[in-house]
Amino acid sequence: MAYGYISSALMWSAFAAVLLTGAAQFASAESQNLETDDVWVVEGETATISCRVKNNDDSVIQLLNPNRQTIYFRDVRPLKDSRFQLVNFSENELRVSLTNVSLSDEGRYVCQLYTDPPQEAYADLTVLVPPGNPIMEAEEDVVTEGNETEMSCTTSSSKPPAKIRWLKGAQELQGVSRVEDNYDSMYTVSSRVRVTVTKEDDGVAVRCVVEHPAIKDFTAQKILEVQYKPEVKISVEYPKGLTREGENLELTCRTRGKPQPQEVSWIKVDDDVPPHAVITGSELYIENLNKSFNGTYRCVAANSIGEAYDDYILYVYDAPTTPPPPSTAPPTTITTTPLPDTTQDSRAGEGVQRSVDHAVIGGVVAVVMFAILCALIVLGRYFARHKGTYFTHEAKGADDAADADTAIINAEGGVTHSDDKKEYYI
Repeated sequence: MAYGYISSALMWSAFAAVLLTGAAQFASAESQNLETDDVWVVEGETATISCRVKNNDDSVIQLLNPNRQTIYFRDVRPLKDSRFQLVNFSENELRVSLTNVSLSDEGRYVCQLYTDPPQEAYADLTVLVPPGNPIMEAEEDVVTEGNETEMSCTTSSSKPPAKIRWLKGAQELQGVSRVEDNYDSMYTVSSRVRVTVTKEDDGVAVRCVVEHPAIKDFTAQKILEVQYKPEVKISVEYPKGLTREGENLELTCRTRGKPQPQEVSWIKVDDDVPPHAVITGSELYIENLNKSFNGTYRCVAANSIGEAYDDYILYVYDAPTTPPPPSTAPPTTITTTPLPDTTQDSRAGEGVQRSVDHAVIGGVVAVVMFAILCALIVLGRYFARHKGTYFTHEAKGADDAADADTAIINAEGGVTHSDDKKEYYI
């Protein structure tokens, strides 16, 4: 009998466990019918908590605080805290506001729906505490170019911890941050950065930017003051072109530095400055140049940081040759005759063209006739000086006769052929 009783008890226990497991699973499934949201609020402002039901079967909705005290039961507020106010109540929503939120209000709030079993949803209220104004400090107020300086930035009493960024002008710098947890759940954040400065950084702002979800960015800044040695530049005031013999030379030495250079001097490299040169502070003046003044002239400037110089190489050119004296003849007046307007009558242009053609032809003919006349005169004079030899047929063969009589007798044809006598005149 005892054995049977124990077996029955074990069986009922197992059955009860199955029922409880099923109920828990059913409650978990049903709990999805109730919804709420987590809330973030800045300290001193107002938080709103909303309990929403998808499908309500006339069940009661209530809101509990982190200590599980009822804040609102339907539209009734049992808790005696006037900071809680009813914003909306309906079958599907219970919405409550909490004004002037403090850190003590932070925690998990419970939305509860009276079903069988009851359903719950949780809203975590997070209180944000903005950081205090950042405090920025520098290792030194004045920095010499090329040196490194350190700056620090600290902000305290924030929740959650703030984030600190560094900027030099528009350039982001990499700092090293440290977070300290205070006793009151607040955080203090400090950051350090090291900067190597140049003369271009003089007057540039280095900023410490504090970022936090409770506020817009807080900023603290420090203007860099950088000291640097002088910058020197020689400019030629006169002449603007080549330096020639007999002219004057005027140079100005322009300097810039921090602190501003108070001492400016002129020297001539490897030689002495001409004795009649005039030096007035940053200006050098030499008159009546000649080639013995050629060389390198140097302007030297110094301040407490260092010294610097700039060189000017002087080369004197020959004086320009003397130009001829200007003519004293009165100016010649040139009268310009306008061309005839041929656009009014096209025939006038044709007549002018024909007249020009006739004149050209007449000129050519005159030249040809003159050339022919000259040729005839030359030929006449030539023939006058060189007369030709002429031959006749009379007494032909008389050249071989012993005397004149024989020549006459031997003449071919004698006098009977006188009619056939011919002359050839060359």
